Amino acid sequence: MREIKVLLIFSSLFLPLIIIGCKSDEPKEISVNIYLVAYEGSNLNGKTIGCNDILVPITRNVSVENNEVESALNELLITKDSEELKNFVKGPSLLVYQVTIANGIADVYLKGDFHISGVCDIPRIKEQLYETAKQFSDIKKVEIYINDKTLESYLSISQVGFK
Repeated sequence: MREIKVLLIFSSLFLPLIIIGCKSDEPKEISVNIYLVAYEGSNLNGKTIGCNDILVPITRNVSVENNEVESALNELLITKDSEELKNFVKGPSLLVYQVTIANGIADVYLKGDFHISGVCDIPRIKEQLYETAKQFSDIKKVEIYINDKTLESYLSISQVGFK
C-alpha cells in the first residue's frame, strides 16, 4: 500500500513536468513588415528610394520557425505584385538559404538569381531586402550574400550590364 502512495505522489508531482517537457515547440506567429515598391507618382506613403520610387511597408502575420528575419524574408519572397505595389525580390530559384544572428548582426544568405530588367531594379531589390531584414529591435546591422557574393557585389555586376 505504501508503494502505491509513493507512486501516486510521484506521479502527481512529476508527470505534469514530464508532459510539459515533451510538448513540441510549435512555431509562434508574429506580425512583420515586408517592403514593396510603388512607382514614382503614387499617392502611397513610404521612404523615397532609387528612381523616385516609394518603399511601402505592408504588415503580414508569419510563423517563426528559425528566426524573425528569416520568416520575414521568406514572406517577402512569396509575395506577389498587386496593381499598385511591386515586389522586385524575385527570380529563378531564389530562396533564403540561411539566416544567422549574432551580436546584433544578421547574416542573410540567399541562393538563386534576381530578375533584373533595368537599372532602377537594383535599388528596389536592395532596399526591399535591407528594410525587411533590419526592422527588428535586436538587429543592428544586416549583411546580405547571394551565391557567396555580397549583395552589393552581385548588384554592381548587374548594373554594369545596363550601362
